[in-house]
Amino acid sequence: MTPARWLLPALLTLSLAAHAQTAPNCALANLVDDGGYATLTIGQWSEADQDNASFNWAECRAARLRKELTAFPKLSARIDGLRQQYREMRALEGQLAGIRAGGGTLYSHAVPRMYPELEGQLQGLSALARSSLGARTGQLYGQKIAQATADHLTFVATLRAYKPAPDEQSSLYKPQEWKALVDRYEALGRAVMTTLGSRNDAATALGYSILNSTTFGADDLY
Repeated sequence: MTPARWLLPALLTLSLAAHAQTAPNCALANLVDDGGYATLTIGQWSEADQDNASFNWAECRAARLRKELTAFPKLSARIDGLRQQYREMRALEGQLAGIRAGGGTLYSHAVPRMYPELEGQLQGLSALARSSLGARTGQLYGQKIAQATADHLTFVATLRAYKPAPDEQSSLYKPQEWKALVDRYEALGRAVMTTLGSRNDAATALGYSILNSTTFGADDLY
């Protein structure tokens, strides 16, 4: 197995490894934001401890949201599915950026640290979906959905067009593997959009905006 193929499993399992370091304090996580949680749970700071705190805070908030949605099983299932898909997309963004850069721990650490932001977005989406405000339709919401869709397609196209420049030294770049990763990313985006639907309402527009809260840009060099 090549180094590039190892990277995605490492990104996807990094948070689980970090989580194993310290058990989450959900009573605390449900009272403070992720920054406060890190402050109150990390002794001597390290990259791994920061990853762990971010992951644990997000997991606690996800568990709380599932309890809140007990009376809404269909919505709960949709939110859980979106969480899984969005998290995998964030991990792929980190992996693809890491390949372009030729490796580095920055790209793995960034993934679990995106989870608190994502969890806050999902909390807002679920609240809006349960509100009459979420069902309101309008031209602005349709425009937001169309723009988010276009931005996502551009992001995918930029990834797909990437090839290392002659002066780039990316030992991790393998054309077939890169294509497979981009294919998976594109498929996840389609799955998210299928789940969200195309109704021009506030909740759908908010869901589409999360699609483009990327971990790294499609063509940035780091």
